[in-house]
Amino acid sequence: MTDEPIGAGLARVSVAEVRTAVPASPGVEAGMVTLREDADPYRSVQIVIGQPEARAIQAAWSGQIGRRPSTWDLFVSAIGILDATLDRVVITAVEEGRHFYANVELVRDGQRRVLSARPSDAVALALRAYGAEIYVAEQVMVDLGLGAPPLDN
Repeated sequence: MTDEPIGAGLARVSVAEVRTAVPASPGVEAGMVTLREDADPYRSVQIVIGQPEARAIQAAWSGQIGRRPSTWDLFVSAIGILDATLDRVVITAVEEGRHFYANVELVRDGQRRVLSARPSDAVALALRAYGAEIYVAEQVMVDLGLGAPPLDN
């Protein structure tokens, strides 16, 4: 297990919006996922992602079940067969305001294992893994100019 308490320095978020087609550059379209903080001050993080990943997130977010399992479904099934659970995903860093990084955190036999992942894949997995939570590191919020949440007095 990690020594860091669950949620320390992290903002819990949920998917607030998924767009499967947004302009990324002239003549090129991408997808976008908006993650919204679950508690006050309800900050939002928009991440531009690939269209296939946006469709995968959209399908999981809306509860659609495909006729055949997706790559993300297969990965979640494999985690279960290995007696592990996908505990949480964390958006860990951002560079230049648009290049995001994430971790997928698995737990097996009380041990936490951390895998580096693209944020789009991490979110798609979290939405398919029952009970998995999504977090954004506070430093990402700061780096995006969203600041830290107000401190309780």
